[in-house]
Amino acid sequence: MRAKTLRHAGPVALALVVAACSHAPPAPPVQPAEPVVAPHAASGTYDLTTTLPSRQPSQTSRGRGRAAPVVTPTLDLVYRPVAAPDATAGSNTQFAATLNLPGYTRAPRGRTGQAVVWWPLPGDSVIVHFQPPQATGLVDLRGTLRADTLSGDVWYTSPGTGASFQMGKFRAVKRKK
Repeated sequence: MRAKTLRHAGPVALALVVAACSHAPPAPPVQPAEPVVAPHAASGTYDLTTTLPSRQPSQTSRGRGRAAPVVTPTLDLVYRPVAAPDATAGSNTQFAATLNLPGYTRAPRGRTGQAVVWWPLPGDSVIVHFQPPQATGLVDLRGTLRADTLSGDVWYTSPGTGASFQMGKFRAVKRKK
């Protein structure tokens, strides 16, 4: 009986040695993530135009009969992480921005626009994210940066349903220093 056990021990031992030395084939190399827009390259003040429906307040200033000053829509992207990230934003990496879009943003007294957040995406894309003062939804300017021009679509997202729809288009041209 001992000879029979030894006769089977050789192949079993060989199988154990082969199994111990073998391993799974190497995983395919991980593709590097697509580069994102460099925040410092996107930073700056932009003159903004949109195809959004006009939501301008009345043209008189506080009922005194004087014409309200004409406000130029602007976007100011800053290369500075926000102190208090926006929990509704789709990114943990958020930078400070100021947006002045008459009828859609409201600047606090003494400021030039509403504080908003922005972040870069893979490729050459940027998102500017904010909540309009008189709406419960969220608005994103989703654009592509080419040289000194950021252009793309304006999207509204309903917080209750999560449904999104395109409100219009925008184009922002960086001011020369």
